[in-house]
Formats: sequence, C-alpha cells, structure tokens
Amino acid sequence: MNVELTESLRELIDSHLFPLGEEIDATTDLHAEGLDSLALMQLILLIEKEHAVSIVPADLDRENFSTLGNIAALIVRKQEEA
Repeated sequence: MNVELTESLRELIDSHLFPLGEEIDATTDLHAEGLDSLALMQLILLIEKEHAVSIVPADLDRENFSTLGNIAALIVRKQEEA
C-alpha cells in the first residue's frame, strides 16, 4: 500500500470535502464517514487534478472509492495505464 498517497488523499478529503478524524486509516469505510454522491464527484475532480489521471465511468465502482487504500490503488492503476 502506498502510505504517502493514502496520506495525501486523507489531507485532500479533510481540507476540501469533510473532516476526517485521526482514527481514520487506509481501511476505514469512507461512505460511513460521510462520502456521499456529491462529495464523491468532488473527490473525483480533485483526484483528476491533483494526480493527473482520468476517472472513467467504468471506475465508478463503490469498492474503488470505499477506503483511502482502495482509492490509492485505483490512482496507481490509472497512472500505470497512462
């Protein structure tokens, strides 16, 4: 798991979308913490801008965006595809 990328995502969500408590780790369910459909769309735009990847409709699987670790893995896959 990319710890640096996971921490970067934590900061991105915490500063732009909604506060994340200190207890949130790479495996915490973000949907239970407040990641709703509007926040998800905002997060996708932030990810595309910050990490120079393109999130396509096929990537919009709940599992891909369920945890910081899963989002980090998606970003790594997208960067490898480019």
